[in-house]
Amino acid sequence: MRQLRTLTGVLAITAVCSACQSPIKEDRSSCPATLFFEFLDTQGLRPTDLMYLEAFPVLGEESRVRDTTTVGAMAGKTYSLQVRRSDVVSIYGAACFGNSRISGDGEWVVDAGQDGDPLYRFAAKVSGMEESAVVPVEMTKEHSTIHVKFTEFDLQRNHGRFPYRVSVKANTCGLDLYTGLPVPGPFRYFPEEGLAGEYVFTVPRQADHSLCIDLQDLALDKEAPPVDSIVLWNILKQLDGFSWDLPNLPDLHVEIDYVRSLVSVYISDWQTATYIHYTR
Repeated sequence: MRQLRTLTGVLAITAVCSACQSPIKEDRSSCPATLFFEFLDTQGLRPTDLMYLEAFPVLGEESRVRDTTTVGAMAGKTYSLQVRRSDVVSIYGAACFGNSRISGDGEWVVDAGQDGDPLYRFAAKVSGMEESAVVPVEMTKEHSTIHVKFTEFDLQRNHGRFPYRVSVKANTCGLDLYTGLPVPGPFRYFPEEGLAGEYVFTVPRQADHSLCIDLQDLALDKEAPPVDSIVLWNILKQLDGFSWDLPNLPDLHVEIDYVRSLVSVYISDWQTATYIHYTR
């Protein structure tokens, strides 16, 4: 009888212990998912450069999350965003600083009269059903800085200055953060002359071949018709492999012998220049 009571007690204790060791699973579907960011390619961005971020769970516009941080803060998976759980979370980011502004439709645009900016972009999609997910960040270079130098003009007669006012114009003024496509719109900028006959400007990814340099008489108003216009695409298309559709746009150098209509053009990382003739 005593052995039966002892066995009954052991079974009761075992039942209690088993109940304690079988946790009730908590429904965490309403808890947010945490996104951690991991840089794969920073494209030479500095730690202090600003990053603009948006995350879209598929549940709708009301669940969109926006934030602004720095490249340095996102290094080493230490930076995170919390979003509503969803099968797919779309993440878009851009590093841009200067004259560009973002519209409510996710377009980075440069106002007419302003120079373009260094603009970098990334996009990724991850599952947001788990408690956390790592977002790969691979930036693409969405701008080209163009150095144009005019040579072979009469420095002495023109007091060391290029005898024309230079303006740059195009039909593309920005980039869509979500699609990565160029944004149509007027782009016009009057770069200042650096060293004699040298001008530097930055343009966003172009949608067509309208990018050109207008030359205006210095004695006339800025709105006066140009005395000459140089379509830059007629020069840039001579570069083997160059296209506005490249994933990362290169910086370019163009030297124009304005007297003899001779042009040399090369990409910054290249050693060899391409020489062509152009018709004014």
